[in-house]
Amino acid sequence: MTTATITVHRRSSGLRGAVAAEWTKLWTVRSSWLNIVAAVLLTGLLALQFGFSTAYDNETLAPEEVPARLPELSAVGGVAVSAMTIVQVVVAAFAMLLVTSEYSTGSIRSTLQWTPVRRNVVLAKAVVLAPVLFLYGLLLGLVASIVGGLAMGQWADWDLATLVADLLAVATYATLAGLFTAGIAFIIRSTAGTLTAAFLFLIVIPMMLTQSSIRALVWLGALLPGGAGQNFLSGATDTLSPTLSFLVLITWAAAGLLAGTTILNRRDA
Repeated sequence: MTTATITVHRRSSGLRGAVAAEWTKLWTVRSSWLNIVAAVLLTGLLALQFGFSTAYDNETLAPEEVPARLPELSAVGGVAVSAMTIVQVVVAAFAMLLVTSEYSTGSIRSTLQWTPVRRNVVLAKAVVLAPVLFLYGLLLGLVASIVGGLAMGQWADWDLATLVADLLAVATYATLAGLFTAGIAFIIRSTAGTLTAAFLFLIVIPMMLTQSSIRALVWLGALLPGGAGQNFLSGATDTLSPTLSFLVLITWAAAGLLAGTTILNRRDA
């Protein structure tokens, strides 16, 4: 007499399976694609504005202005940097939706059932988002540089080394700002609330503080993610160097993800 043996294969709930699931979630919803299309269009329009403005400023100098301000070529990568200071909110929304959409639909419960180790949920989203955000920032930087450079015409500086450095800076900032936003999305959970917080931390508060006449407030603004990002992108050495600003950005991204993991472990879905 023989005994039949039945082997049950349980679906993996570890990090590898979680990463595969998050990758599928990201690209099977329309919001991700709509976000990319909107960001590319907005970037192109901003680049046109920046490019035409640069060309106009150089071509319409009054005779008395020429000795004080000679026309000069402008690096096309600078258009990408300028555009990212505005489009970064759209990039943050892209990263945020991978988290907040699950809370709004209630699918976060299914996610946590399939991945019971909750830190793996946050880690999987970060692993998926990091390379995607980098390529996203690179795409937007290329669009801005090409469109802006063509709009500038003869005043465009297409130096390859400078362009590559600017594009890498834009892509790096997009990655770190997006990861920070994804982290705080686990804390706030709502789309509107997270987007508001990202807008405040990345643009509004740093801009207000860095324009203050009080040095302590300027320093505080430079230590916020938006202020550090601006210094990093522009290469400014005032307050913080680009290297220190980069370290501040890494700290904010890591802190956001760590705080999100802590809240996810303590709260019910």
